[in-house]
Amino acid sequence: MHTRCPATVEKCMMIFQTIYRNLISRSNNDAESPSLDRLLDQFDRELENFTTLVQPAAESLPRTPFDSDLPREKMSLANMSLRQRLSALPVMLPLVRQMQRSARMYDGRFQPMRTTVTPAFLREIEDMAYTAGAKDLKYIKVPSQAIFKHKGIPHEYALVYMVEMDQETMSTSLSFAAFKEVAQGYKKLAVIGNKLSGRMRAQGFAAYPGTALGGLTDYCYLAEAAGLGAIGYHGLLITPEAGARVRINTIYTNITNLPLEFDNEHLWVRDFCAMCRKCIRECPPQAIFDQPRPRGDGGWQCIDHSRCRDTFQQNFGCAICLAVCPFSQAGYQKVQSRFKGNPRAPQFHIPLTPVSQAIPQTISLSLPHT
Repeated sequence: MHTRCPATVEKCMMIFQTIYRNLISRSNNDAESPSLDRLLDQFDRELENFTTLVQPAAESLPRTPFDSDLPREKMSLANMSLRQRLSALPVMLPLVRQMQRSARMYDGRFQPMRTTVTPAFLREIEDMAYTAGAKDLKYIKVPSQAIFKHKGIPHEYALVYMVEMDQETMSTSLSFAAFKEVAQGYKKLAVIGNKLSGRMRAQGFAAYPGTALGGLTDYCYLAEAAGLGAIGYHGLLITPEAGARVRINTIYTNITNLPLEFDNEHLWVRDFCAMCRKCIRECPPQAIFDQPRPRGDGGWQCIDHSRCRDTFQQNFGCAICLAVCPFSQAGYQKVQSRFKGNPRAPQFHIPLTPVSQAIPQTISLSLPHT
């Protein structure tokens, strides 16, 4: 049996503490405590390198904060055991490095030479994404209301892709194992985004990977609008491939002839949500509203973020709503085959036009990107 060298342990702990200082949310009881929101704002400051950006709509909402009022002693990630910290290090360190690499692409120096793409090159990009671990990928012209307030994006077109998280591991939520699986998902997203962006730039196209954790746009909103799935009552994307067990990222680009889709065959899942409500019943802090509520910008709100945020901080990111969702457990196809419809379900649709021009009863269901 091998024993770990004390010097190696000490070095690993120093690295982990550096990551912790950058990634764990701030307690308002200590103004100098780490803050994920501050870290994301640092990444976002790279936008200052651009003279023009695609701007959010007047109705756009800010990115949901991660920071909490909880004292440090109640934060699960602040009180991990030595074994847990050493276990998380091989995931967290590359995640931070990949996110930093993504941010450096926003230095404002790249000058694109092309704006139209061939089908062959798109197939190459898709093959690269799937080989690197993407579960699905689609394209979208980003609606301005999906851009967070006070942010902006370099170009109005985007690739939207997702990765799957392991079903058995996620079923253990609330747990350290589930937290590490989520972090692994974010790492995959960052690696894929950087790989694809590098290849696209090598061919003369603008490519800016989204921040795997956080971001400038509402990723669930974009994923539904692109046709990857539909947002459930828990605010997470539900997909045919992995139910709600997905994480989502983007690559913003100047390619103008992407094959966009305008029909979404997955919107029936909200009819099922209106009947199921399992996530509402199982949510530990009862943070999921029984019925969506108007939020003042033409959209609707399903989550009490203040309730969700504290449980999120105390329980390794929680993810109970994801774990108990029938689409995550039984699977999309099985649920669909057994569902007989719900004609009385409220009809909610992601608006693809500015909110002020959208049809009545549009909805953008959002949750902190966990």
